[in-house]
Amino acid sequence: MAIQTPTSPTAPTQPWSTEFERALAENERYVSQFDRSSLPLPPGRKLAVLACMDARLTVEDVLGLRTGDAHIIRNAGGLATDDAIRSLVISQQLLGTEEVIVIEHTGCGMLTFEDDAVRRDIAARTGQDVDLPLHAFGNLDENLRTQVERIREHPWIKDVPVHGLIYEVESGRLRKVA
Repeated sequence: MAIQTPTSPTAPTQPWSTEFERALAENERYVSQFDRSSLPLPPGRKLAVLACMDARLTVEDVLGLRTGDAHIIRNAGGLATDDAIRSLVISQQLLGTEEVIVIEHTGCGMLTFEDDAVRRDIAARTGQDVDLPLHAFGNLDENLRTQVERIREHPWIKDVPVHGLIYEVESGRLRKVA
């Protein structure tokens, strides 16, 4: 599939951002040195990681992983939502992962708000009230234990090790919680 350029006749009507242009240029650099076409589909370390989407947390660096080593699933808070569990089920049942690590972190934005207040604010700004749980939480360690337990208890998740770690953004250290 060809990448559309701003001059392409099928270019989107939305204006192209400078960040999007930078990303496309970086992709060209990546393509020029690409050497991963022979990696197998299943992850080499048989590991799945569920982590927060926070930009300060680079899962690969923190865990010493390389492309092809693990499935990395990210969302706001590193939560075991239905969609995250769906991805873990596919990772395990279809692609053979045998261990799960859940990573949340200090200073998480999910600790800073309450769902109802944010939903009201967004509804006021957009004119649309949507039933979309944001899943904010007030206690990091307790929340992480809850996510690990939710994964362990799901009937389609294999009986494999599921670990819970807190990434400390202040030091880069991982702390075992579950």
